[in-house]
Amino acid sequence: MKKLRCDKPYDIDEARKRKGLPRRRRKDSRTTAYELTIRVPVEYQVYFDGKKKLTRVVFALNKKEDLKSQVKSFEEEKNSELESRLEVRGCKTAESDDQNDELCRTPIGEYVYRYIDIRSNGAVGKETIRNENNYARYINAAMGHIPLCDLTSRDVEACLLAVPDLSRKWAEEKRAAREENRKQADWCKKHHKRMKPLAPIRVAGPDLQSKILKFLREVLNYAVEKEDIAKNVAKAKFLTRLFKKSKPLIDPLMPDGAARFLEAIERLPIGFLKLALLLLLNTGMRPEEMQAIRPGNFIFDEDETVVKITSVVKDRGTKIVDYPKSDSSRRSVPIDAYTAEMAKQWIAMKKALLAEAGLKFTMNTPLMGPLDTPYTYRTFLVYWEDFCCKAGFENVRPYALRHTFATLNLANGENIKTVSVLLGHKSSAYTLDLYAGYVPMTGVGLGTRYMSFLRGFGKAA
Repeated sequence: MKKLRCDKPYDIDEARKRKGLPRRRRKDSRTTAYELTIRVPVEYQVYFDGKKKLTRVVFALNKKEDLKSQVKSFEEEKNSELESRLEVRGCKTAESDDQNDELCRTPIGEYVYRYIDIRSNGAVGKETIRNENNYARYINAAMGHIPLCDLTSRDVEACLLAVPDLSRKWAEEKRAAREENRKQADWCKKHHKRMKPLAPIRVAGPDLQSKILKFLREVLNYAVEKEDIAKNVAKAKFLTRLFKKSKPLIDPLMPDGAARFLEAIERLPIGFLKLALLLLLNTGMRPEEMQAIRPGNFIFDEDETVVKITSVVKDRGTKIVDYPKSDSSRRSVPIDAYTAEMAKQWIAMKKALLAEAGLKFTMNTPLMGPLDTPYTYRTFLVYWEDFCCKAGFENVRPYALRHTFATLNLANGENIKTVSVLLGHKSSAYTLDLYAGYVPMTGVGLGTRYMSFLRGFGKAA
């Protein structure tokens, strides 16, 4: 099969300028309009409804990167379209002429599950395998019947576009089944009571699409290494552009709101909830890190108390494990004297409660839960929502306290690298990318200060 190539891009803006016509409307006024043209060979015109050329208008910021990328994407799209139409009509492409007999014709759905089985021999964790099985479910439903060697980037795109619809369909089926079960529940019949309504349906979006694309690329990389296929079609650039992972929701409390939140915490009696809220607000730790806090994590000192963050809860909040994320997530964060005092008092109370129950208190005893086990995140949310409702902070997430810690520290002039380390981010570039809007502008008056320094230095010399 001959590859379709694009002609030299035609500058529409320059042509309209020569004719005295205004520029076309566009979202970004800095861009330039170009017309891309692919001349279709005579033998392939039948596959494009007799068209002699394929055109597209694009808007690019520069020729070197943006325009070049869009030209390549246009060529890849039309070549993939041609390949798929040739296959539908029973024709062989240049690649398939000599290779298809040797390539793997196992359906992609079956191949994906086999890949997961190979990895589930202890090479990866249970949670990873559970997530990959979820991704495989979508892949199998959307394109599981397609032979591996016949898979195209258009098939991958169609699969990813189907994710929200499949998610909604399965969620509605599950909800209907649960509603039916609730009607037949013995408890309802016995007590003649209605259960609380189920939570609203959650539909998968860009994040899951991005994760499935990443997983598909891993599977097809494995297939390429085994020589089951010639190339990884999931690596097409237009897929990366279309299915980007969305940024985390940044929803911090404003300074006055954070101050009122702290006042509400200080009014609470000594207990696990008070310490949990103080740690979330004072250290910016993640909720799963807070749930794993133990007495041994505190280093009490006269000058400044430090809490070491080294572990998280797993298995739905029932088990504490060493931090699996990255080395940067293991860190030490200083806390204020009030939070340190509350921690000392709760540790003493916890020790007394365990003694009454006949249990042994150790430095590894979980502090955020009843006796010697941590509360699950769902249980913590019940306490959280009750506190927020009484304090007037409805619809605030626990994670908002982490964003509050980051944004207010940056607004107060703390170094971006320091905040990044305290948050446990792998790099300060990631922290800056997330919270760039909260970093104060330090360039005001820089030119004046710089020139004054030079003039003062010259006079001193």
